[in-house]
Amino acid sequence: MSKYYLFGAAAFMLFILYDYNQAGSNRKSLKLLFPAGIVILLFSSVKIAVDAVVVYDFGYKMTALFWIVAFAFFAVLIYTLFFAVPFDSAYVQGSKQKLKTNGVYGMCRHPGVLFLAGVYVFVALALGKRDLLVGGAFFTFCNVIYVIIQDRYIFPRVFEGYDEYKRTTHFLLPLGHRHL
Repeated sequence: MSKYYLFGAAAFMLFILYDYNQAGSNRKSLKLLFPAGIVILLFSSVKIAVDAVVVYDFGYKMTALFWIVAFAFFAVLIYTLFFAVPFDSAYVQGSKQKLKTNGVYGMCRHPGVLFLAGVYVFVALALGKRDLLVGGAFFTFCNVIYVIIQDRYIFPRVFEGYDEYKRTTHFLLPLGHRHL
């Protein structure tokens, strides 16, 4: 396993520490953990992609389509993480934030996992690099572990009404609202 897989996994550990800080003392000095994790995950992903050999060639038209779909997933991911919920509320404020239950967060409780996975799949296909596809699958697995921790331990402390949200909205797959 490449050391860059471990670096990427470490990024998710930083995200978890950031979230625990936000749910607890909300120390200003620890707020850098989230952007540091993003930089580490991005660096690891780019390094895996650069080092990997091309093993698939889908031709110009399919490659262009894969890039378009990858960009669409990336745009929705950025929207989900930084704009669907006001930035200040999501990344500056500590506990007892206002819970967002509509839009992308009405589809499922953790839509960012699906969008990040989509970015990895379609960038890997566009580049023709199996190692990036494997790395993306590994990072998606890390992301699922991360959101399980968020869902069980962090978000009930950070968001008022999170337990009710869990009863009415699916965890990861956008299967529609649950009916009680």
